[in-house]
Amino acid sequence: MSLQSKLFNRKVFEFLICLVLAASIWVINKLTKEYSYDLPYKVCVHSSSTNGVEPMCATNKLYVRVTAKGFYIMQHRHQPALLDIDIKKMRPQRVTDENNETEYTLPTGNLQSAIKEAIGEGVRVESIITESLTFDSSN
Repeated sequence: MSLQSKLFNRKVFEFLICLVLAASIWVINKLTKEYSYDLPYKVCVHSSSTNGVEPMCATNKLYVRVTAKGFYIMQHRHQPALLDIDIKKMRPQRVTDENNETEYTLPTGNLQSAIKEAIGEGVRVESIITESLTFDSSN
């Protein structure tokens, strides 16, 4: 191998190391900034007084607009977090539709304290996007 070839290989190697280092620094910089994002939550309700009863989960997802660091958003972006709520603290509304099927709705305004507790510190809740959650009693 000639000296010119060795120098070229060394320069290519140094360039690739610098490129990987620059890309890593760029990613870390971007993830430390704050962003607004709509986080999805799967909401299930249970009763603390009945043991062994399966929690009832909402048929739709709860979307909450938050402002948080990129690390937090990346952590929760692809898999919705579970928000488990005690039914005794909330007042669901019973609705019967035209087919005489019973559903329960839960106004999301009642969930603000539970949402803040589930989200944790360092995250600001800007708004709750979903107006109400629907629970199907046939499940």
